[in-house]
Amino acid sequence: MQTLAKKRLPRLLYDYLDGGTHDELTLTANMSDFAQLRFVPPVLSDVSEIDLSTTIFGEKLSMPLICGPVGSLGVLSRLGDIATAKAAEACGITSCLSTAAVSSVEDVTAARKNPIWFQLYVMNEPGHYQELIRRAKAARCRALVLTVDCAIPATRERDVRHGYTYTAKVKPSNIIDMLTRLRWMQDVLMGPKLSFGSLPGGKGNFKRIMAKAGGGMIAKNLTWDSFKAIRSMWDGPLVLKGILSPQDAVMAVNYGADGIVVSNHGGRQLDGAISSIMALGPVVDAVNDKAVVMMDGGIRRGQDIVKALAMGAKACLIGRGYAYGLAANGEAGVEKSIEILRKEMMSTMGMLGCTSVTQVGRGLLHTGQWRF
Repeated sequence: MQTLAKKRLPRLLYDYLDGGTHDELTLTANMSDFAQLRFVPPVLSDVSEIDLSTTIFGEKLSMPLICGPVGSLGVLSRLGDIATAKAAEACGITSCLSTAAVSSVEDVTAARKNPIWFQLYVMNEPGHYQELIRRAKAARCRALVLTVDCAIPATRERDVRHGYTYTAKVKPSNIIDMLTRLRWMQDVLMGPKLSFGSLPGGKGNFKRIMAKAGGGMIAKNLTWDSFKAIRSMWDGPLVLKGILSPQDAVMAVNYGADGIVVSNHGGRQLDGAISSIMALGPVVDAVNDKAVVMMDGGIRRGQDIVKALAMGAKACLIGRGYAYGLAANGEAGVEKSIEILRKEMMSTMGMLGCTSVTQVGRGLLHTGQWRF
């Protein structure tokens, strides 16, 4: 799917999706640290029937996977946010809509039978996040996911080279490249007018909103007191996304978080930060089942999901893992991406002798020392 996405997208959009910050150390570590984990498979287990299903916040999912929040999906494929939500539902899982989505929460929820999750950025615009919470409630969103690692805008050098920054001043060379991507042009540029359904002034001009975001749209004064205020406004499951330290995980639980997403923003914020899979185990141990611990970052194979489960995650969120599929072939591409991960999970669990996700634990991973 990644190869097909690269062929279909203009180069600046592919690099926006694929890239990270600065030297992309964390982006690389997210994947390479997964590769360092090795399975120790037991044998002689009956694996004739394998059940991947799990329950998160009272909702049964066909597998422990969620399509995580990715901004601007609508520039990758026509109505990309809606396509993603529909594909996730068709596959028996859920999706989380970004505040920076092109489609509105109302339009996305209208396209599904079951509720979605909503990811919240706290913006500088007075009253904006309170209004988003109200809209998420009205749209019957099951969970609110507060992202807490984006107070300072990151420099993504691939985007800078292309001129695809918050100034939205695209270079002439990129325009020429766009003109060679006929399928993408027909799908996106000739589709509905692009806007941001949840950003301040998001129904206005695309370039104007991008330029405003470059001035620092996300609040820099978000604190634990801010989280406490948000907790008082939201009576459903509340998740903090962007936790990497056990100390912050304990604070989140103490302030009333129902869930935690161990995440470094896919290597798109602090370069040199610890990988998500390396941070996962200590956070799981610190939380001690007092909240639902999930993770994202670096998941490219079903084996990665199984490794995250073994380290204690209850579910995984993916971003690029489905966005490549969306960019390659719209809704059908998202479904295909999810089904590939499902098949890889099934085969991996079978070879590990596990018939349900509850049987996946750290004993299946080689820790560097044999215990007899």
